[in-house]
Amino acid sequence: MSQDLSRRRFLVSAAAGIASLALADMPSATAASPLPTLSEVLAGDPGSMTIVNYATYVTDRGRVDASRAEHQVYADALREHDRLVMGGPLLGDDGRARGVLLVYEVASKQQAETLVRSDPFVQQGAIANYRLAEWNVLDRNIALLAAELVPEDRRAPPKEPRTSGATPVASDAHGTRLYVSYVKYVSDSARVERVRAAHQSYAEAIKANGGLIMAGPFADDSGALFIYRAQSKDEAMALVQKDPYHAEGVFESYALSEWRLFGLNADLIN
Repeated sequence: MSQDLSRRRFLVSAAAGIASLALADMPSATAASPLPTLSEVLAGDPGSMTIVNYATYVTDRGRVDASRAEHQVYADALREHDRLVMGGPLLGDDGRARGVLLVYEVASKQQAETLVRSDPFVQQGAIANYRLAEWNVLDRNIALLAAELVPEDRRAPPKEPRTSGATPVASDAHGTRLYVSYVKYVSDSARVERVRAAHQSYAEAIKANGGLIMAGPFADDSGALFIYRAQSKDEAMALVQKDPYHAEGVFESYALSEWRLFGLNADLIN
């Protein structure tokens, strides 16, 4: 048996074991529409719906650290089955992981909900809250995104610093970093539409300069997700604030965080 096949079977077995625990005591989203099982979600071809899971950790770092290894095995299994496009931790200004951004490729939002509930981070109480949104990706630069993939030997668990000034997650060796902006739009759809052309021109310009890696609105037009490439948070913040959407008040609110890309299935977004 080949090493790749053995690894794949191990990942499938691990995911199935997690699934048996994951949905056993979880109530369905609605009585009339029960969630599919993890096995059902992983069977067959992936869907064409891209779903963002923007999640925040609980403050109990021990709970997060205790479930991290199982989460990583689970994430590997989802990537093997073409259900996870990419994922990695969201960092606070102190360099510690405060949450996680995962992007799924599924056939429905119910399938995405199953993937969330089956995650060891959720099962072991490491997630304080999460938001699911269908993402329409309009801009992408896969080559630059892949260049930001963090090698396995540099994925040190983000632990509490032992000494003053210690950084729990290693800094990027080549200077640039990824920053995620999770945006909520104002409810005035006419304003969004009026500024859209100027925003799209701006996005194309910074994409050409390598500052924008991926971007697009949520399917319900309630907001958007932007992934920037910059040397500092201040530089990324400047990219956000120069956007016509920001200048014209389309951004009701946004959260900008450094993001470490720990896993990527580029075939799903090519």
